[in-house]
Amino acid sequence: MGTTPRVIAVITEGATPELLDRWVPEGRLPNFARLFAEGVRGTLDAEGVPYEPPGLVSLLTGHGPGDHGIFSYWSCHDPEYRPQVENGDRRRNPLMWHLPDLAGLKFGSVGLFGTHPVQPLDGWVVSYPMQLSLHACYPRGLQKELTQHGIAPTHDTAIWWHGQAKQDFVPDVLEADRRRGAAAMLLYDKGADAILVNLTSIDRLSHIFWQELEPGGVGTEDSAVFAAYRLADEIIGKLLDRADENTAVLAFSEIGFGPLRAYCAVNDDLAAAGLQARGDDGAVDWAASTAFEAVQGTHGVNINVRGRYKHGLVPEEDYERVRAEVAEGLAAVVNPRTGAPMFAAVSPREEIYRGDTVSAAPDLILEPADWRYLPLGDQTWAKKVYRNWQSAWHRRRSYWALAGAGRTAAGPDVARPVDVAATLVHLLGRDLPAGFTGTPLLP
Repeated sequence: MGTTPRVIAVITEGATPELLDRWVPEGRLPNFARLFAEGVRGTLDAEGVPYEPPGLVSLLTGHGPGDHGIFSYWSCHDPEYRPQVENGDRRRNPLMWHLPDLAGLKFGSVGLFGTHPVQPLDGWVVSYPMQLSLHACYPRGLQKELTQHGIAPTHDTAIWWHGQAKQDFVPDVLEADRRRGAAAMLLYDKGADAILVNLTSIDRLSHIFWQELEPGGVGTEDSAVFAAYRLADEIIGKLLDRADENTAVLAFSEIGFGPLRAYCAVNDDLAAAGLQARGDDGAVDWAASTAFEAVQGTHGVNINVRGRYKHGLVPEEDYERVRAEVAEGLAAVVNPRTGAPMFAAVSPREEIYRGDTVSAAPDLILEPADWRYLPLGDQTWAKKVYRNWQSAWHRRRSYWALAGAGRTAAGPDVARPVDVAATLVHLLGRDLPAGFTGTPLLP
């Protein structure tokens, strides 16, 4: 490959600094230790609400959520009050490998939300479909090639947790990541200039098995969460073996993690404040309701605006006044489990997000006062994904680390996903494309 700059970016989705800072010094994660020792490490914070979709699409496009318009795995506004599954294809900005500024570079992407449906590119993609799909690879022959190497792609939607025993779920989740790592290395060896691979097992197993890490749990070595970190550590080690003076390895997570005690139905708070009506069956009476909770992961509340929703109640000219009244009502909600305020802030969306597509976000964004008690989100989807069974949820703070290609200079105090996108372009030796809002993590 000569002196052409190359980058391997591995997303250890859900990795939290508290656990890395516990297990690395204990010698349990030797390749994370090697990554930190050979390069530079910093802090990464999510923009707005910490959730995978906005962070990953920011990485892929170089634009923040207020520009690309993706805030969840589901749409935030639907005329029928039924959030629709997102694949990221409704984003307002192109993926970085489709930009003329990066022409001539071969990209390989494995398992990133926002890449489905697959589109032609100079390189290879194993996408992240939100529904089962036979067409999640580009070029079409890629799936067959991976299968011939024993690393057939396994998508998260094919490994769904519905309460089955740990031994019937955890091995399949880990195997999916193992295959993603192997696919990334194969594509690197095929000549990709930039590889992006997303490992999702830390996130998925933290949601369900975090309680194993708490007092009275099974202990570190037997925990499902540690098994996911250990696998990520193994994959990082193999990627680091490919780092040299021309090849950098960039590892990070767009979200951290922390314990959860309960999801709290904001719709109940809205009903108690007289802002939402219920029918005899307990379902929301849309035609008589002023506001309702947005889809999960957005920490959002929507105003039932006339013209935007089928049974919109609030005239457009009253939107700002009503939104302020709803915010005031929610700011007064007390968490009965703690006796403290439920929310540290209830903010208009434009105070949290900046850009041309902020209107795609929920009307109000809730900042929890205690992150162990979080908004439930749209209750239909919450039931379908067994949300109330989870024992942990995302936190805003995570990490980034960069090794190889002689990278030892200090980085910024706190980075954002768009900064990681800018860093990828910088490491590839290209100027930042117009509109990229991030700053490279290193000079």
